[in-house]
Amino acid sequence: MFDIPSDIDSFDFDTIGSTSLSTPTYSLVPSRTEITLDAKRLDPHGPSWVYRTKHMTIDLGRRFWGTSSPAYGLHDKIEGLVKLTGHHPELIEDISVTLEGHLATTVLADGGVARSNTLFMHHAVSLPLSSRPAEGDEYPFVISIPSEITLQGVTALTPPSFYRLHLGVTGEIAYSLKVTMTRQATRMSFKHEPTESQTIPILYFPKTRPSDPPLADIPKPLSDRDPHFTSPSVNIAEHVDTFPLSPRWSYVSSHAKHPLTPFQNSVFFSMPAPQSFASGEPIPFFLSLVFPDSPAQASLYTKTITVTLMKQLTVRSAKSHLRKLSSSADLDAYGPPVVRRWVLSSGHLETRSEYSEGVYLLRGWISAGELGRGCSWQVGRIGRLQYFLEVEIASPASMEDHIPAFHLEKEVEITTDCWETMNRELQSMGGVPTPALGLERCLLEKESEYEIM
Repeated sequence: MFDIPSDIDSFDFDTIGSTSLSTPTYSLVPSRTEITLDAKRLDPHGPSWVYRTKHMTIDLGRRFWGTSSPAYGLHDKIEGLVKLTGHHPELIEDISVTLEGHLATTVLADGGVARSNTLFMHHAVSLPLSSRPAEGDEYPFVISIPSEITLQGVTALTPPSFYRLHLGVTGEIAYSLKVTMTRQATRMSFKHEPTESQTIPILYFPKTRPSDPPLADIPKPLSDRDPHFTSPSVNIAEHVDTFPLSPRWSYVSSHAKHPLTPFQNSVFFSMPAPQSFASGEPIPFFLSLVFPDSPAQASLYTKTITVTLMKQLTVRSAKSHLRKLSSSADLDAYGPPVVRRWVLSSGHLETRSEYSEGVYLLRGWISAGELGRGCSWQVGRIGRLQYFLEVEIASPASMEDHIPAFHLEKEVEITTDCWETMNRELQSMGGVPTPALGLERCLLEKESEYEIM
């Protein structure tokens, strides 16, 4: 509940995080004629992302961002080159580069652990080889990272790299770049594999922004016809949405079966429209309590107000033991959605005023999580990260048998960055898209969990 001060100049907000246990990693399994080699960088502190296999050196360019793996942003492209090394380059038939995105889920239930790994992105290019490949030949490649994906009839922005474990449910979004070399098997000794590949984990951190400039404050709702407050829906700014809170009886109330009609349209919550906010920014709100026939009741409610920003992860896992599913997999192959929700931040009331007898107007704000670390996303109908504002006005314990509580829940979109033109940032970075590096925090938490274990 809020403690309502008469005058507060500055506020602190609480952001609640959680530490969770690790989940098994997922990797592509090589076929009978294929071998996948571990990534070995030439120099972990060198200027470029360079990886080697027996017959290839793969260079993904300079290390710009100080991340654990190559990182890319919105509308970015992966540029690199493959250099031929080792003996008998003339036996090379093909070199392909494949970008893949996977959603891995784990659900711990009474029947055991249900795991699935769904491929939601697959883009491959074949490099044009010279007629007589020779050692030292270099073949550049470019793969654009799509800004949108369509899965199970749902089109959404390509989700960022992600990891979260909470109360027995894991969701992980991982991307990889796989470089595969195919050689002529008929001309090779049995000691050599005809296919050689290198899988490189990459990070995708797209910056997202609200669709409209932020609204710093909510204007007071007034009526043109009457100097007295009548309804918050009258003459309110076009960039503000107002929602009525729903009354409900306590489950212990003897009035639980009584109609709630007299309490409809008594409490209203106003917030900026559209409901799209940058992570770490304050979200202003305005509460209106309208009880002209019961001023004492209105005064009681002002002391039991709670506004909370919730973060919610929803995942589906495969029904059967078949854990790897393609992007074309039907929704029937998955079990029911499993939801996990946790508190991200709590709201603060700044001012309270009694507009007229029984009518209270309250202003406040709530932080949209931590700066640069939030991002709503969706993968088809099998994975989704959402944010919800919950508004609760409880009935005092001594009065819950006589007056109802009030509740409202509204989904809000959280973006990584504040509203601005993207062209300005691109110009300052020489045309290089900047990743939303704050999103790497959840992956660093995963690494720390492995270290603890």
